[in-house]
Amino acid sequence: MAAVERPLRARLQIGITAAVLVFGALNVALVGRIAYTALRSEQDRRLTFVARLLAQRAARPLLVEDHLDLQKLLDETRTLDRELAYVVVLDRRGSRVAQSAEKEALQELSSPLSGSGPDPARFREAVEPIMEGRLGQIHVGVDETGLRQTLFRIVGVIAAMVLGFLLVGVTAAVLVARTVTRPLERLIAFASGVRLEGPLPSLTLGGRDEIAELGRHFQESAGQLQRLHGESRRRDRELSRVEHLAVVGTLAAGVAHEINNPLAGLRTALERLLKLVKDPAAAERYGTVLRDAIARIERTVQGVLRFARATEVHVGPVSLEEAVQRALELAGPRLEEGRIGLVRDIPSDLPPVSADGSILTQVVLNVVLNACDAMPGGGEVWLRAGLEGNEAVLVVSDAGTGIPPEIAAKIFDPFFTTKAPGKGTGLGLAVSRAGIRESGGDLELLPGGGRGASFRIRLPLVKGESHGAAPAG
Repeated sequence: MAAVERPLRARLQIGITAAVLVFGALNVALVGRIAYTALRSEQDRRLTFVARLLAQRAARPLLVEDHLDLQKLLDETRTLDRELAYVVVLDRRGSRVAQSAEKEALQELSSPLSGSGPDPARFREAVEPIMEGRLGQIHVGVDETGLRQTLFRIVGVIAAMVLGFLLVGVTAAVLVARTVTRPLERLIAFASGVRLEGPLPSLTLGGRDEIAELGRHFQESAGQLQRLHGESRRRDRELSRVEHLAVVGTLAAGVAHEINNPLAGLRTALERLLKLVKDPAAAERYGTVLRDAIARIERTVQGVLRFARATEVHVGPVSLEEAVQRALELAGPRLEEGRIGLVRDIPSDLPPVSADGSILTQVVLNVVLNACDAMPGGGEVWLRAGLEGNEAVLVVSDAGTGIPPEIAAKIFDPFFTTKAPGKGTGLGLAVSRAGIRESGGDLELLPGGGRGASFRIRLPLVKGESHGAAPAG
């Protein structure tokens, strides 16, 4: 399996980790901002409340000029609220009357009359008038250092949570990446290991998710691909055999042509020799046998020549009886060898059919030879002809093993055969049906009613001919 430049597992891990980091950083910034705003708002409300309360309570000591009581009030207030950095009371002229402050704030404080005060970047304060400003003002301030420390603690807790989430996210990223990419890696290994021939590699995904369903489709597609490849190879082999048979047919035609000429010489020589024999009875007896033998050889050779030359379709009037006779002459040796008997019921007055004579002979021959193959132990072949409407019908039946219903629909498919390897090409019936259909007829298998098989050849009659024959049985 080739190395992947950008592994999905690494991309998933990096993507999930980056997403957790960005989400965590945004959370820290957002929560920190919200927390800081909330703390400052709460601090401002508290300062305002304290300042108003002190302004009310400081009014009486200021009226009676009891500075000791006023100082005591300020010190008690800072004691009760440790977050207060300073409390300063100014009279109506702006002079500092009393103050209470921590050391850092004392260093920052200066006379309010000079217009200066504590560092606003560090201290926050609330100012409240005393008796609407007639007695002065009160300034209450807090050091924001404590607020910032509180904020840092909150942000620290959030950052720790984000780090925890990051750890969990990275772990989840690894688990998710492994869960997603492992089945994909197995799919890649399976696809890389598929070959057109040989066993398929194993593929175990488990589960019932989309990836498992994809794996099942992968396996089915790979199996179908191997089956199609096997079918293609088988067809290639069958086509090679057909080509070989075509070459053999060409050679047979040549051999038949070469035999035909010497046969004519043999017949001439035989006639001359018979004239020289002194015993007329013996000459007639042996001459008859020799003439019949030579005539039979000539008919066989002529049949082979006609069969080999039948390459084009020439439709015309054809005698069905003569076509059957030629086919049976060619099938004679096979019928004798297989101890096959013939039962013929073909009316002599059948009108001519519209067909190619050579193709019709070839089709009848093919059906008869198939019947012989179906009866290896011998038997009988029935040939019955008749008329059905405007068609002539020839039915060829045998007493063989028959054709099972489950394969009856396939027998006319090219390269389909039930014969043993090397005994047939699976093209005979397909070519025969095609040839008959080119003449306007058809070749079909009749439904079986027991043992044997029956094929029906239907051909149109030549127009204008008489239809007086009986229907086929």
